[in-house]
Amino acid sequence: MNSLLIFGKKYRLKGRREDDIQKRLNELASKFNGKESAQIIKEFLADLLHSELAQLYGQILDAGKIDVFGTLDFEVTETIDKRMRRIAKMKDNRIIVKLNAISLPRSALKYVVSHEMAHLVTKKHGNRFWKTVESIYPGYEDGQRLFIRSEEILRTPLISV
Repeated sequence: MNSLLIFGKKYRLKGRREDDIQKRLNELASKFNGKESAQIIKEFLADLLHSELAQLYGQILDAGKIDVFGTLDFEVTETIDKRMRRIAKMKDNRIIVKLNAISLPRSALKYVVSHEMAHLVTKKHGNRFWKTVESIYPGYEDGQRLFIRSEEILRTPLISV
């Protein structure tokens, strides 16, 4: 593991980028070695993804395009069911998201959140569903295209331990 794709940008362990993510990765890579390092980096990435999902969710709610009764939370996990292709699913009041989603560009991640939120309105992917996605995320097609282009990356292990 010498590089990671985070929100559509390539990061190297001990890299030279000047942003907060790179600084934190450098700090983690220098403190820990081997399997322990990989696990700690996964935990950092899970927290980072959870924060980004919560921020996107907040932006969607602030736009006022959909009302959510009660609270909706996110759970980041390494696998969802046994389906390799699945990146997220709605369960009860949670959107469960696969850790590999950290590699998606933010617009694709917003598409994933919008898609799952649309399942609050309807379960099936019919006309009503896609109109709901469109109302939540106008122009969602760009995010959807980026998501589809990233499917191969989403199926490969993020970090080998």
